Amino acid sequence: MSYRTDMANGIKHFREKAGLTKAELARRVGTTRPQMGRLEEEDGPNGRKLTLKWAERIAPHLNVRPEELMFPELAAIDVSKFNQVFEIAGGKNQTPGLVLDPEFLARMLPNSTGHNLRFMMVDAYQANGIVAKGDALVIDLDDNIPNRPGLFALEIAGAVQWRYLSPTTTGAVQVHSDNPAATNETVQPADLKVIGRARLRISTL
Repeated sequence: MSYRTDMANGIKHFREKAGLTKAELARRVGTTRPQMGRLEEEDGPNGRKLTLKWAERIAPHLNVRPEELMFPELAAIDVSKFNQVFEIAGGKNQTPGLVLDPEFLARMLPNSTGHNLRFMMVDAYQANGIVAKGDALVIDLDDNIPNRPGLFALEIAGAVQWRYLSPTTTGAVQVHSDNPAATNETVQPADLKVIGRARLRISTL
């Protein structure tokens, strides 16, 4: 799938792909055409930031995932090997099968209030020694600038892979190889397709 990389979000791309006008999409979503225009032109002078709530309202009418609207580059990534457990249904009386206490998240993930967080499970062997197959990671999609060392989800060769990144004093970023026998690579931040920073790892006992 091809997409423009100069867009703030993917509404226009997927709307045009679906053959819908702004007015028709707005009607289906239950909002006005001007409001849809503000969301679509997020970076414009009258633009409005596309929030997760809006993305979840619009996505079903464009046959995409909400995260594809917020981060259109994700549409080009094969994420089939990752199991998202952002929402787990089930349990008695239709209660969630998994409940995370807000105080627990605040303690384990400081400075992340209002951030777009996702659970992703590592479903492939990783040689970096930081994460392993079967680990569940909390990914902060709003923390995608490697201005401090950390483990990040990257798009590499069309797939999601995990790399430890550390900034250098020259403004470049060192990409630590997941192969101990290979040397680390130094690149410019613009050359990386960063999806988000791993903030919390949960391993099975």
